[in-house]
Amino acid sequence: MKQQQLLPMNLQMFAHPTDPVDPAPQNPLADPVEPKEPTDPKTPSDPAEPDKKYSEADVDKIINARFAKWQSDQEEKERVSKLSASEKEQERIAKLEKLEHDVASRDAVDKSRKMLSDEKLPETFAKFIADTKEDVSQEKFDEFKGLMQAFKESIVSEIMKDRTPAKPKVAGDSNGTDWRSKAQQAYEKSKGE
Repeated sequence: MKQQQLLPMNLQMFAHPTDPVDPAPQNPLADPVEPKEPTDPKTPSDPAEPDKKYSEADVDKIINARFAKWQSDQEEKERVSKLSASEKEQERIAKLEKLEHDVASRDAVDKSRKMLSDEKLPETFAKFIADTKEDVSQEKFDEFKGLMQAFKESIVSEIMKDRTPAKPKVAGDSNGTDWRSKAQQAYEKSKGE
């Protein structure tokens, strides 16, 4: 039996052209047609640059912001030029101390992040437990670790609570005709005699 094809395709149609292609041009004397260069300087292959249109108010804001920055820079240069050598040295020392503090705090955050990742705790809390003093940082980490452990245990205990169903009511429970109450009454009778 012949197998039916759902989508029959003639793949050879795509592989070989049915009409033979003539490799020689028909008019060898004619110049080949060259594509004309576009007269528009923007070519379609270039990404189109969006036209930026600013209102006068926007331009004023930009100019005022740049002027304010330039003016503050000039004032800072003038202030520095009026300082004595010892004052310049003090400012340089202050800048260096600030840089050292920034580097130390960044290193402390990196150490905290590493400690948290080693204990498989969320690294987003690294800034909260980071401190430039190693012992303070370790105390904060231990406290955080204990709090996270308690939090995990509370969630697990909440999920895993033993929720036993309520005791089912027996039809004769209210009038004393169930088997337990009958057994209790029989026991009391035999005990009393």
